[in-house]
Amino acid sequence: MLIRLEDANKLTILSRFFHEQPPASSPLTLAAMLFVLLGTLFIEIAPSLAADAKFQSIASIKAAARSFLTAHSDIQGQANTTVSIGNIDARLTLPSCGAPLEAFLPSGANVRGKTTIGVRCQTPQPWTLYVPASVATLSQVLVSKTPLRRGHRVTADDVSLQSRDSSLLNSAYLSDPAQVVGKVLKRNLGRKALFTSALLTEPHIIDKGQHIDLQAGTGGLKVSVTAIALSGGAVGEKIRVKNLSSSKIVEGTILASGAVQAD
Repeated sequence: MLIRLEDANKLTILSRFFHEQPPASSPLTLAAMLFVLLGTLFIEIAPSLAADAKFQSIASIKAAARSFLTAHSDIQGQANTTVSIGNIDARLTLPSCGAPLEAFLPSGANVRGKTTIGVRCQTPQPWTLYVPASVATLSQVLVSKTPLRRGHRVTADDVSLQSRDSSLLNSAYLSDPAQVVGKVLKRNLGRKALFTSALLTEPHIIDKGQHIDLQAGTGGLKVSVTAIALSGGAVGEKIRVKNLSSSKIVEGTILASGAVQAD
């Protein structure tokens, strides 16, 4: 219960009255004075309490939004996930709801990251309020320890694990060092930058100008001739090569063995 300053002053006056009254004062007089002062105090405080009861509390609206989010199937039981409810203007005066508040996810809103939760009262005095909220899930992701240049072949010393809110990250983030180490960067990477699949490629096992085995044929009939690579490439990539015997240029796929299978 909140007591305003003027009410506190009345209590102070009452206290002084009892300390300052001479012993000869009549008990009936003291009782009458007490009744009048307390009665006045109650009459002024009671309307304030009644006014508060007419409005829905901010705490109950926040609680409804939080309960809805924490119970959502996409969040419930998920480790390292926190739900935060944003601020609601304390001056808000919505009619007190005579039924349990109903929370819902507005059309187009996401359950993760920054979102909005609807809270409504469905009584003869209905109202709906949209409450700001956020859901964060911390995940271990791989980031670069130092700036790295395009074409760099990533080593274990280049990467570290860092906790970040996965709801704010690209879905292609990586968390296993084996997904990164040994791969080659397609572009420059700054310090503490996120490693993603799109940034990485397999290392070249054939360099431009390198002599390679050019294979042709399938099944039991295969031939192999020496050729020169006209460009570099990684396993599974297609490159053009020149047959040194016939000077014919063909295209083929790089095999894990380092040879090129003619198309």
